[in-house]
Amino acid sequence: MVPVLVLFGGLLFRARGPLLGTDLGTNWTLVGVALAFYAVSISLEPLYRRQLSVMTLLGIPELSRTSGRRDTLLTEGVYRLVRHPRYLSAAVGGIGYALIVNYVGVYVVALAAFPTLFAIAALEERELIDRLERNTGHISEKCLDSFRD
Repeated sequence: MVPVLVLFGGLLFRARGPLLGTDLGTNWTLVGVALAFYAVSISLEPLYRRQLSVMTLLGIPELSRTSGRRDTLLTEGVYRLVRHPRYLSAAVGGIGYALIVNYVGVYVVALAAFPTLFAIAALEERELIDRLERNTGHISEKCLDSFRD
């Protein structure tokens, strides 16, 4: 596996020019804005980590049929304000990274991440609704309202 990764890394390194695109140079205003984005991203992490176990953060419950899955919707803490704080943190951090690096290719990847994260979140919402209905026999209006907000 390691030789394959080294080979892939070498190929990426050789193709970095076309992949990264134009270097827009260092812009200290953008660096300052990026630091603000990073601050938001970093401040979200402890807020969602408080409510999720390490196993959940690693995605283990989704990989195991027998694990004890939580059959309730998180609606307290940061989840009261944001349905997917981990994705928000990743998106905001990605914007910060793009602003600091300031290459056209990195901006393209950062912009492409938004519809990708939105699609993943929509799939997760559907899976959660199905699981709540399957495990409880119904889904409460309060839960559905949380999905609609």
